[in-house]
Amino acid sequence: MKITIKQIEIFIAVAKQENMSHAATKLFISQSACSMALATLENQLNGALFDRLGKRLILNERGRVFLNKAVNIIDQVEELQNLMIAKTARELSGYLKIGASSTIGNYLLPKIIGDFIDRHPNTKISLNVANTEQIISQLLQFEIDIGMIEGHCFAEEIVVMPWKKDQLIIIAAPTHPLSKKKKISLDDLHSCKWILREAGSGTRERFEKSIGGTINPFLELGHTEAIKQAVRLGLGISCLSRETVTDALKRKELIELKVPSLKLTRDFYIIVHKEKYQTEILQAFVRSA
Repeated sequence: MKITIKQIEIFIAVAKQENMSHAATKLFISQSACSMALATLENQLNGALFDRLGKRLILNERGRVFLNKAVNIIDQVEELQNLMIAKTARELSGYLKIGASSTIGNYLLPKIIGDFIDRHPNTKISLNVANTEQIISQLLQFEIDIGMIEGHCFAEEIVVMPWKKDQLIIIAAPTHPLSKKKKISLDDLHSCKWILREAGSGTRERFEKSIGGTINPFLELGHTEAIKQAVRLGLGISCLSRETVTDALKRKELIELKVPSLKLTRDFYIIVHKEKYQTEILQAFVRSA
C-alpha cells in the first residue's frame, strides 16, 4: 500500500497539535479515523514516528525527519493545485505564512503585503507577529513558511539573508531632564529608568550589545506602542527603531536623545528553513520585498 496525501496531512496535524483528538477536530474527521491513518502510516514506515506520553504524541527522531519532508510534499501539492486553478499559468497564486518580529510586522510589512496582493490578487498571506526568538522557533517547527526578523539567528537549519538596514534611537519625553543636556554620555544613560521590550526581542538584543551590557529595565513591555505611551508619560526612556517613532517625533510628543558615542544601526533579516520547499509564491515575495 502506498502512502497517501491524506495520511501525510493527518501526520502533520498530529505533529502540530501533539494530540490525536485535537488533530482530528482540526481536520474535521473522527478520532478513530485519525488514529487508524496514523497507525497505518507508521506500519508502512516500519516504526513509530511519535513517543506516546499519556495523551500527548511527541515527535521522535524519525518523526522529525519525516515532518520536514512531509511539509514539503504538501506545499508542492498545494502549489500544483493553485497553478491549475489559476486562470492562466502567468497568474501567481497560493498561500504564504509569514512570521515577523514586532518592528517589521507592525510597521513595514502591512504596506509590503498590501502591494504584493494588489499585484497578485490570487494570493493569500497570513502574518504572525512575535519576537525574534519565537519566529525562529516557529520556522524550525515548519509553522510558518518564511520569517523576517530584527535579531540574530544562529540555527544551523536556517538560511539567513540580510534584507534592510535599520536605525535605533534613544527616545524620551520632551520634559525629560536629559532633553536639556547638550552632550549625553553612556553613564547618563545607565543611570536612567529604562522601558524596554521583553528578553528575546531583537531591538533589545541590539541595544544592550551597543550599550555594553545588560540593562535592568524599570519596565518591560511587549509592544512598541505601549513603550511609546509610557515614554510620553515621562515614566522613563527607551530605545526603538526610528521606523516606529517617526510620527511621534514630528508631532514633538517624543524627542530623540543623541548620544554621539553610541552606534545603533542594525540589519533586518529574511530567514527560511534549509529543508523548506520554496514555492513560487515564497520566491516571488522574497524578490518583491
